[in-house]
Amino acid sequence: MKLDAVRRYRAQVEDLLRMDLLHARQNLQDAESAYQALDEQARMTAERYVAKASSGIVLEEFLEWQVTCDAEAVLLTQAWQAECRCREEWHQKQQELQLAMQERRTLDRLAERLRQQQRVIQYRAEQSQMDESARRTSGISRSHNS
Repeated sequence: MKLDAVRRYRAQVEDLLRMDLLHARQNLQDAESAYQALDEQARMTAERYVAKASSGIVLEEFLEWQVTCDAEAVLLTQAWQAECRCREEWHQKQQELQLAMQERRTLDRLAERLRQQQRVIQYRAEQSQMDESARRTSGISRSHNS
């Protein structure tokens, strides 16, 4: 496979990883928002419970509050776990993109080195042709002057 084809392929991979990273970031933001909303809801439920409990509640009402608080705690834990998974995925996508960018830069440097070598070879060939022409011209001039 030619170097240019590999470079184009790596650029496409890099673009795909950028899109993956963008999606991972959006998922993380959504998970953070969901967690914050549930956290706020749980805080408000706790405040309502404290206000209600300070004026006194019966056992049945206490049990209802307990079920509500437990359910919110479970939802909050699940939201936190989802946020952690999204954050981990986001970090993984960042690392994959950084690696792809390094590989592309390495290929770019290699391509530049090859172009430089081609220029040197081309320069040497042109120089050799000019030297040969100069020798011929010099040889022709000497034979005419003799």
